[in-house]
Amino acid sequence: MLASVMVRSEHWKSFALLIASIVFALLLGELLVRAFGTDAARWRPQNFVVDPSLGDSRLRTMQPHPLLGYVPRSGYRWVGSDGRSVTFDDEGFRQHHALDPAPANGEPLLVTGDSYAMGEEVSDDETIPAHLEQTLGRPVINAGVSGYGLDQVVLRSEALVPRLRPAALVVTFIADDVWRAAQRILWGVPKPYFEIADGTLVLHDEPVPRPADRRLDPFRRVAGYSFLVHTVMRRLGLTAYWYRGQVQHVEPSGADGGQVACLLMQRLAQLADTGVRVMVVAEYTPQAWPGQPYHRAEEQVTRPVLACARDAGLQTVDVLPALAAEVARVGIERLYRAGHMSDIGNRVVAEQIAGRLGQPL
Repeated sequence: MLASVMVRSEHWKSFALLIASIVFALLLGELLVRAFGTDAARWRPQNFVVDPSLGDSRLRTMQPHPLLGYVPRSGYRWVGSDGRSVTFDDEGFRQHHALDPAPANGEPLLVTGDSYAMGEEVSDDETIPAHLEQTLGRPVINAGVSGYGLDQVVLRSEALVPRLRPAALVVTFIADDVWRAAQRILWGVPKPYFEIADGTLVLHDEPVPRPADRRLDPFRRVAGYSFLVHTVMRRLGLTAYWYRGQVQHVEPSGADGGQVACLLMQRLAQLADTGVRVMVVAEYTPQAWPGQPYHRAEEQVTRPVLACARDAGLQTVDVLPALAAEVARVGIERLYRAGHMSDIGNRVVAEQIAGRLGQPL
């Protein structure tokens, strides 16, 4: 009897030692990964699945859409403590107002694109369409949508042009929009995406599925606080599960973004065939300048898209030379805010577009 008790006691000691060893190894691994890692957020006491450093405002200002994934929320308005206003009308177009003189009546210009077109980080009257309206003296509709890929931009353009009948369509994009065109889930939200079959674009996810449940399962709710587990999940390529439903959740479609973008220019050319003037405008982020991490990388993405647009018979504008001159004159900080164009930067871009359009149309 005593021998049996002693054996059981030894088993429990061995088990406890094993558990203690595992816990020690995990704690040591956690410390080493954080100590030698490069992620700036690695020491934050946070759930790394739900990174609070990534803004989630897009999901508050947007509403689901069966074709595009999401569109701006109708009638949404926000005013910041600094007086900056973000206003969408009943059709989900970014508003600009208090411009003097008021534009004359007539066929509007339509501007589509991502957050650069919409005017992220600036007030209603500081966006590219706002400056373009003031410069040209004619109505300009801001149909830009934050976070869109170039595929969504073109689909939105195709949906709006027949209804609004603009005199001109101005399609703006940044290099990242080309990458986004190769994703089927972006920022945790399903989106329409194209695959290429026999040289032709084939649209998938129509209608676009509703976003996944953003609540975390028990494992991610607890293990998400471990930077070690966070690192292992990413290294093993298990991000589809790890980030599911969260802002960081991205899943590729399998298509090449550059090839999709080139074929999208041909779709825009079909709009031009209906009589609307189509212009494709390449914009650039703060990372595109000398000394920045992605200097020249954005040019390597945007230039082939502009070439495809020209081959399709579309007008193009590359704002890089004008922005480069302004950067040399006043510095990057004057043309950009955190990650988007400032009021000054948007005015420079609008002047380039207006000069290319000319007057009258």
